[in-house]
Formats: sequence, C-alpha cells, structure tokens
Amino acid sequence: MIAPIVFALLGTALSAVLDPTLTEWKLLKTNEERVLFPLKDYILEVKSFLPDVYDTNPPYGELFRTDKASTMMALLHAGSWNNKVGRLVWNTIKYDRGFDVNIEECDARYQAYRSFPAGGKKEQIWAWNFNQDDVELTCDGEVQYTQHFDEGDVNPRKPGLPEKCRALGDAEVDRIIFRHMEGYYIRGIPRDGKKVTTPAPEVPTTKVQVITTKVPTKKPTTEADIITSTPSDEPDNVEYEEVYPTCDCWTPECGYCTNLECTVQQDLANSDRGITVTSTLKRKTLNTIVLYDDEGEQIGKFQMSLRGIWLSGCIQCRAPVALRQARDEEGRATWSFSLKDGVVRITVGEEVLYEQELVGECKEKYSRAVRFAFDDMSCENTFLYRRSEMEAGEKITPDCSGRCSH
Repeated sequence: MIAPIVFALLGTALSAVLDPTLTEWKLLKTNEERVLFPLKDYILEVKSFLPDVYDTNPPYGELFRTDKASTMMALLHAGSWNNKVGRLVWNTIKYDRGFDVNIEECDARYQAYRSFPAGGKKEQIWAWNFNQDDVELTCDGEVQYTQHFDEGDVNPRKPGLPEKCRALGDAEVDRIIFRHMEGYYIRGIPRDGKKVTTPAPEVPTTKVQVITTKVPTKKPTTEADIITSTPSDEPDNVEYEEVYPTCDCWTPECGYCTNLECTVQQDLANSDRGITVTSTLKRKTLNTIVLYDDEGEQIGKFQMSLRGIWLSGCIQCRAPVALRQARDEEGRATWSFSLKDGVVRITVGEEVLYEQELVGECKEKYSRAVRFAFDDMSCENTFLYRRSEMEAGEKITPDCSGRCSH
C-alpha cells in the first residue's frame, strides 16, 4: 500500500516573500511527504535520530542498496511534481564500506562520510546547503560531503551520467518529496540577507564579523619565515619552538581520536597565538583540528578549506578570499587558529583574515577547549610546538611515533 502523501508548507512558500513558517520544525508523519521548499532561498535542515539497533556492515544486494532503517531520501523537483531534477540519499550511520551518501545526478557510487554522524549521538542535525557552484552536507556542523557542480563522475556502471552535474546546480528546485523519513523533522534556514518575522532558530547562533584586512603584497608567510630557537644558555624567557608534523589521530593506535596520548594540551581560551599550522590549502581538502575539554571529551572540530570555515555547531561560512591569496606558489600557507576570549580568529602573519565572536552556548562550549589533535592531515603538513604553552602526548613526536618517518 502506498503511504499517504501530505502536502505541507503551502501558500507563500514560493513567493518572493520568504515564508516565516519554513523556519519552524515540521514533523514528517509518514514515509512519503511532499513539501514546497525553495532550495535556493533556504538551507534544508533535517533532524534525524540514530537507530537503537543498526548494522554498519549489512549484506548488500546487486544494486548496493543500504537498509531503509538508516536511509533518508529527498527527491528534488522544479516547477511541478512531474519534473524531478535530483535525488539525495544519505544515512544516519557511517557504513564500513563507505556507502553513506549519494547525489544521483553527480555520483556513480555512494561516497563515504568523514566521520560517524554527530559522533554517535542519538539526535542528528543535518544541513543540505546548495550554493551557486557547489553543495555541501553537514551533520552537527561537521562537513561530511561536498560536490562541485562543474565536476561529475562519468562511469560505465552508470551510463548517461554527465561529466558535470551543473544541471542540478542550475535547477530552480521549489518542491521536495521526502521518503523513508517518518518521525524526523525538517525546517529551512534563510540564507544571508533574507528576512523572516519569526524568532531565530533554536540552534546556537553567533555574532559574525568578517575582517577584510588587506593582505600584504610581500611574499606570503611560510614555515621558512618563522624563526625558531634551539635550547642554549640563553635566558629563561627565550621561546622554544619546534616544527612537528600534524600527526593524524584517526588511527587504531590513537583510538580514532580518543587516545589523549595523540593530543596536545594547550589552554586555547587564554592563548594569544593559538595553533600555528603550515599546510596545503585547497577547495575540497579540509584542514581539521579536533578540540577536547579537560576530561578528554571531544567538544567539536575546527575545519577550514578554501571553500569554507566550520566550527562544529556554531560556525558555517565561506572562507575569505584573502585566504587564497595568502598561499605560496605551491599552494601552501602558514596560518594560525585561536579561540582567545571566545573569539575565533584566523591569521596569516600579523594579518587577521577572519574573526568571529562566539556567544551564548557556543562561547561556553569552546571556552573549555584545553587539548587539540589533527584529523586526516598528512605528514607533509606541520604545526609549531611551543614548549612554553603546550604539552604533547607521548605519541606526538617529530615523526608521529614512526608514522611520519621518511
């Protein structure tokens, strides 16, 4: 029997004036519901729940379909319910084989999440953000999937798949069919510059200030420009700094970022200089710093690429253009991330490229950051180990305990 189809969010949803009711959580009461939703005006948020019982390595059929107990699906339509332009499929769990998320018009195969959604918490807040040139999927503020519309995945397994999925990016999606999502919730987050008459969404909000400081025209700062000193008979106030690789904590030896011997202790809320990293900056490669409280519990992740900046649950925005200009000829740059006094800052040399003040729950949460580690960053990337304010775990060594030996 076909599940009942419910039409929701009618009226002004497709007009020039944004519908304030779209910002309120709407319960999906059946396994197939139709909703008028202008995807270019709103970010689509979904509140889902981790199943009590699930299998991360289930048997797969010939079509490699995952079990529906963990699967969410959104069919995108433009202009009418007969004009399907896209299909989004994603899951509430991370599968061992990486069959986690797929955009039918872009991917020949399912793509893998970067981590287990929401760190294994019961409640999950997903966000599908369709920009002009790309789309990204986050869970609790952490990026799990990205796709550029000028890229595709031509593959003989899927004849007819275009070299680019630009058609989906250009489509005027104004209605969505949600499937296999009974008991979950959806809402829209207005994009910048849009006004609604309802109170702000329930998720923690922040006061945003982007600094557009002009980047110096001199050669970008790189690791070679940093003068470090070695132990000697100099006075005690000499700053000792060493260049260490960004040891990846997502390994069995590090308990997949749970072993504190793979972290560095630092009072980030009171550090003027924060964490200084030298890395390659690209659009689709994330630089990820995992943050912990004094009990060793993860409180969130800071992630950055040339596309955007994310701080779990609190920040999700585009990266400043000046960040691209700060790279050297090989695409590398030395940058610093700090949380001093509840203000997130990204600096290159003495220049502040980005600044955002945290407020409310976000400020309280990240004021407890006293440890950090690096996730999925290669041995070619490095950070400055400052002995005066950092204490490295036993596995944080100049060769990452043998994992970065050359």
